[in-house]
Amino acid sequence: MSQDLQAVALRSADAAVIDAVREVVTLADQPVVVYAPGAPPPTSARLLLDSAGERGHEDPPWVRPGARAAWVSAGPATETGHGQSDGRMMSLPGEAEALLALVRTACRDRRAQVLGVVGARGGAGASCFAAALATVCAEAGLGVALADLDGRGPGIDLLLGIEHIGGLRWADVADDRGAMPQEPLAGALPTWNGVHVLSTDWRGGPAPTAGGEVLEALAAGHDALVLDLPRTQNAWADACDVVYVITPCDVMSGAAARALVTSWQGIDLRLVVRGPAPGGLTPAELAQACGLPLALSMREERSLAAAIERGVAPGEYRRGPLRRGARRVVDELDLVS
Repeated sequence: MSQDLQAVALRSADAAVIDAVREVVTLADQPVVVYAPGAPPPTSARLLLDSAGERGHEDPPWVRPGARAAWVSAGPATETGHGQSDGRMMSLPGEAEALLALVRTACRDRRAQVLGVVGARGGAGASCFAAALATVCAEAGLGVALADLDGRGPGIDLLLGIEHIGGLRWADVADDRGAMPQEPLAGALPTWNGVHVLSTDWRGGPAPTAGGEVLEALAAGHDALVLDLPRTQNAWADACDVVYVITPCDVMSGAAARALVTSWQGIDLRLVVRGPAPGGLTPAELAQACGLPLALSMREERSLAAAIERGVAPGEYRRGPLRRGARRVVDELDLVS
């Protein structure tokens, strides 16, 4: 099979592991390309699976931050002396359903690019960056939806100044199934700068196990879907093509980012560092400490807090660092042809 046709790449010579993985992946109607232990990871696979019991000290990294990947084993997890703290661990057949969900997410063909944004800590500016990404995409002519998944917050509609505009919120659509046809859903949402916004409100947001079909409906009906993710729940991050971790440039925020990276395994995570650096820490040093690729470093938009109080939403200053940074991310993702 040509590399550009790969869906799932498995590194293993263990027949039991290979058979167990194939049994699961076949249910998703996807192929598995098997590599020998010690092989370097292919660049074109949508999901990388590595055998936990066959990992060698000198093997090129396979499961790593910034990649959609997981460790697998047939039966109970096998310790190799390295530990599997650097990746998600799945034991088969016990976790077959979890692996199947991961395969389907990684290999799904859908219209939208799904971009997640999460703050390394509270006040990092994740919601502001998510809003800026959405408005830049809309300005470029893309169909865009912005979904607020932090049910404990005040609602992103308040941040955008559209809390008084009529339309559906999460409490109106997130039932046990979370299902709604894409066209009626998009048309019933409030609009901000050409972006369809699905916000939480005083009634809360979706439960951790709900809302998936709503997000799929939004993804099917738009070119880009931006998710404002909560730090405490990474279930929705699996649906994202890329997740941007927003962090201020200081040691404590870097430690929080590293902790998030450790718990959010198997997801394409990229770091966005927001200045200033009070202790002289550089964005590159922070990215290295977190083990993440540095997607963007940007100045702090000092007037942002005051602007929000006056009703100016994040990203509406065309020459501000937030807007410029979001535009750079959109350009590098090649979302606009």
